[in-house]
Amino acid sequence: MKKSGFTLIEMMIAIAIFALLSLGAYQVLQGVLRSDEISKNHGNALKQLQRAMVIVERDFQQMNARNNRSDDELTAMPLQAGKFMFDSDDDGIAFVRSGWRNPLSQLPRSSLQRVMYRVKDAHLERLSYVYLDPTIGEEPKRQLILENVESLTFEFYHENKWSETWTNKTALPEGVKMTLTLKGFGEIQRLFLLPKATIDSGKNKDKDKDKDKDKEESR
Repeated sequence: MKKSGFTLIEMMIAIAIFALLSLGAYQVLQGVLRSDEISKNHGNALKQLQRAMVIVERDFQQMNARNNRSDDELTAMPLQAGKFMFDSDDDGIAFVRSGWRNPLSQLPRSSLQRVMYRVKDAHLERLSYVYLDPTIGEEPKRQLILENVESLTFEFYHENKWSETWTNKTALPEGVKMTLTLKGFGEIQRLFLLPKATIDSGKNKDKDKDKDKDKEESR
C-alpha cells in the first residue's frame, strides 16, 4: 500500500499554525516580563518613598524653636516657609532641628542643624549646613531624597486651625501637614506633631555660643 506524505498546502498550514502559537507565546512572555519590570520599578519607588519619609519625619519631629542670627526678620524666624522660597519650584521650608549626633563632642559644631526642604527639577531636596549660622556665600549640602515629585505644599496647625502660611516669630506650630504629589502614586499627605516650644531669647543662643566660637577658630 502506497503511503502518501503531506501536501504543500498542509505543510504551509502547519507552519502558519506553529508561527501563530509561537507569536502568542512570545506575547505572553513579553507581558509577563513587562509586568515584572513594572512591579519591580513600583517596588523600588515605594522603598525610596519610605526612606525619604523616614528622613523627613526625623527632621520635623526634632524641630527646635531657635531663631537664626540675622538682621533680616524673615530669616531670623524659627520656621520659614512659603511659595518658591529657597529657589524651590513650589513650597520651601527651613527650620532648625536638634539631635544631630556629635559623638563625644569631637566635631567643632553644635548638635543643632539648620535644614531646608524644597522641590527642584522634580526632586525633593534636603539642604543642610555644617554650622548653625552659616556665613554669607556658604553653600549648603544638597541631598536628593525623592524623585518624580510634581508638587510640594505645607500647612501649619495652630490654635485649632490650619493655615497655609506661618508668620509667628517666636514659636513653632503645633503640627505641620506636608502634601506631596508624586508621579505614579498621586497625592500623599503626612502629618507631623511638633514639640510645643517658644524661643528662649538667651538660652538657645548661649548654649551654642561656644560651638560658634569653635566654628570660627576652625575656619
